Amino acid sequence: MLVIHENRGLTDHVRSVAGRLAATGYSALALDLLSRDGGTASFTDTAEATARLGEIPPEQFVADMKAAVGELGRRAEGLELGMIGFCFGGGMIWLLLSSAEPRLAAAVPFYGPLSDDADMTGSEAAVLGVYAEQDDRVNATRDAAEAALREAGLTHEIVTFPGVGHAFFNDTGQRYDAEAAAQAWERVTAWFDQHLA
Repeated sequence: MLVIHENRGLTDHVRSVAGRLAATGYSALALDLLSRDGGTASFTDTAEATARLGEIPPEQFVADMKAAVGELGRRAEGLELGMIGFCFGGGMIWLLLSSAEPRLAAAVPFYGPLSDDADMTGSEAAVLGVYAEQDDRVNATRDAAEAALREAGLTHEIVTFPGVGHAFFNDTGQRYDAEAAAQAWERVTAWFDQHLA
């Protein structure tokens, strides 16, 4: 399982998600997309990390994520591969799915903004898109994401959690909603169990 962080870099929260996945039996790798710059820990604050992520070209992100998928494939040879990401990381999932990456069997982008002209042809992943009702910016791309999934012929489901905002799953943030997060985790693990078994 590849885990992709929010726009603040690789945080303890994202590491804890990898740990939770490992506890359920998955080999999990939390990728730091700032590794080429010394890693998230080399930045003095999260604003610097966010700014640097905004400067990195999409092609570099794709190359790094594909390398991580390859590493997971080596570690878990013969097993199905999955991916989960949050906010920026959810957007990274859409980006990777639009880069003709055929090795993923399942993916769960959490409230990830879709890039323009996304084309997921070439992917084979079953996608569970998780959205928050009170997240207008990201929800503006939800219909386009579903259309791209449909056009690519991918198994998919889009679920929107009512009454919560962006980042409701992050238990270190102000918008955390314990009930919605628990329900989302249940959906996520069921999705992975179904499509990675």
